[in-house]
Amino acid sequence: MRIAVDARPFEERPTGAGRVLGGLLPAWRRSFPDDDFVLLSPRRVHMPHSLAGDAGIAVRTGPPLPGTLWLQTVAAGAARRARSDVLLGTLAIVPVASTFPSVALVHDLTPLLFPGWHSRKNRLGFVPFLAGTVRRARKIATVSAATRDDLLRLFPDAAGKTFVVPNGLTPAPEDPGGRAPNDGRPYVLFLGTLEPRKNLPRLVAAMEKIWDRSPDFPDLLLAGGEGWGLPGFTDALARSRHAVRIRRLGWTADVESARLIRRARLLAYPSLYEGFGLPPLEAMALGTPVVGSSSSSLPEVIGDAGLLPDPESVPEIVAALRRANDDEAWRAEARARGIERAKAFTWQASAARLRALCEEAIR
Repeated sequence: MRIAVDARPFEERPTGAGRVLGGLLPAWRRSFPDDDFVLLSPRRVHMPHSLAGDAGIAVRTGPPLPGTLWLQTVAAGAARRARSDVLLGTLAIVPVASTFPSVALVHDLTPLLFPGWHSRKNRLGFVPFLAGTVRRARKIATVSAATRDDLLRLFPDAAGKTFVVPNGLTPAPEDPGGRAPNDGRPYVLFLGTLEPRKNLPRLVAAMEKIWDRSPDFPDLLLAGGEGWGLPGFTDALARSRHAVRIRRLGWTADVESARLIRRARLLAYPSLYEGFGLPPLEAMALGTPVVGSSSSSLPEVIGDAGLLPDPESVPEIVAALRRANDDEAWRAEARARGIERAKAFTWQASAARLRALCEEAIR
């Protein structure tokens, strides 16, 4: 097969969708070397190192239109001219006015379910085209059962074409060593885009309550790019009575992210909603205990290897953070369970499942 790919997630600083694509395509090429890909985008494609120099990967860019307009007017024709068999819509949406075979890869439905968490631009690039995508896409892959259930609740007619294709785990880069993060002091790590669904105000409130009673509890490091929809968060951190205990690191590349995870006391990820949740999986694989949440897909990913408090309850988050830091017996058990559980999530399996859907889509 030749698969055309909406390559817009390959940005200079990739977030979740870009990291998924960067794990999926190399595994696909290794498992099915006779398949090739053409990466389509209206802008420059920042190719990950894992695909650089691969003769089975072609890139076609332009014209420089806004992303949604490009997808709906240009992408299908570009895929056809490239003699592709199928178009993979990596951002959940496919060209709704085209008959070209397509498969949609859906990460989450937050622009529709929680519009207040997204900018107007994000909503307009997603919500008006979801019903058309459900109708037009020949197959739909969701990265978790929770996302599949959300989709089928909204679009019951999608049941016959929607399948779960869980994300995989990209092996962590080697630790480059050097100066220890946080000057060697213990820390709780949050890793992800700073946006409303990550529940950061409650995480900070929980840490403040702990520090009030336990001044020696680890610091809080927030690693991730600036998102949208957290007005006043920066000022709130500056006004915190424990402001010196909170550090913002900004976006971090894979090597530094893995280094931060390895050396963290625990990963705190009490999200209000996740389509999947790559950082908890990566932490589990590295033996770092995880405090997640009971919401959406996180129980599917974390299972019994971490703690799953109610993300809307600061007291539950406090209790989970305390146990994950203080209970050494639980920490040892969580490390062992996390490492073992993470082995079940492979990009090879993800690629095989998604390829099968692409094959079915062109029959």
